Amino acid sequence: MLRRINLTLWLLVSVFGHWSHRVCLAQDKPRWEVGQPIVHRNLAVFPVRILSPTRKTDFLTLKEAQQKNLVSVRELPNATVAEVLVENKSDKPILLIGGEVILGGKQDRIVEHDFVVPPKKAAKVRVYCVEPGRWVAQELGEKFAPAMGVAAPEVRRSAQVEKSQQLVWYHNEQIQRQIPAAIPMLPSKSYRRVLTDTQVQKEARDYIQAIQSQLLRDPKVCGMVVAVNGKIEWLDVFSDPSLFRKVAPLLLHSAAIQALSQRSQAKTASIPSVAEAKAFLEQTQRARRKVKELEVEHLRRDRVETSSVVGFVTDVKSKIGGQGSAPALHLNAFRR
Repeated sequence: MLRRINLTLWLLVSVFGHWSHRVCLAQDKPRWEVGQPIVHRNLAVFPVRILSPTRKTDFLTLKEAQQKNLVSVRELPNATVAEVLVENKSDKPILLIGGEVILGGKQDRIVEHDFVVPPKKAAKVRVYCVEPGRWVAQELGEKFAPAMGVAAPEVRRSAQVEKSQQLVWYHNEQIQRQIPAAIPMLPSKSYRRVLTDTQVQKEARDYIQAIQSQLLRDPKVCGMVVAVNGKIEWLDVFSDPSLFRKVAPLLLHSAAIQALSQRSQAKTASIPSVAEAKAFLEQTQRARRKVKELEVEHLRRDRVETSSVVGFVTDVKSKIGGQGSAPALHLNAFRR
């Protein structure tokens, strides 16, 4: 009888072991702690420090892979707005971050959600257009290059939560109308302008430089909670601090653009407390899984919701990009 029980338990672990500890967000012991905010003008960034065992990953970011000529991002043979083809030529998995901007092809795009392309594999990746009005190849032909930035939260959210191309275009245009740019908004309204305009670059760099060195000072910092104009807006938390260090500049650029676009609305607002930032993170942790959005051989993504938070839990099987029992690869969430 005892042998039969042990065999049953072993089978359950074999079936569910890859995913079970990662999709369950609530634990008796806290996984993270939230630090004091790092503030520049109307932007406050709360460092999130990991307490549970860290998960060592071995991903290449899209930027790293491109610099080493180990990735190809291009239009599909029968090009479509909603997908691009990513070919991984390396011996390591490549991680694309949800909201990451890619420039080129027949129009500039953003990646919808986190996606992992396994070593020596090619995959179709869902994307949204951030350049209405163009559908013709330019200087890169039908290839793309990473733009070293994640789109502003409003644009990113429109792709991930609402899954609306119209809303992506709307918020893309709104952001460009609101930022203090040197050049008037271009007819194509491409998000590229947010990344290349000299005035925007200068102003965004001021925000990033004021925050980045302090944010990454602690080697166990693995994420951040972001507040703009005194209101907590979104978070990104990873299970591996070294992975967060790689993508932090992309996320800080997104935060800087949001702060820039809303600076004219800033009033003398109090900075949210650590307790408020911690509560936002805990609400996301306690959120129930609502939808299994994606599950393929190596990758899983769940949508989680409460009355005040909507977010996503992304994870990969341990044989792809990491090992050890730890929180999910990436948790990102937006205030409702």
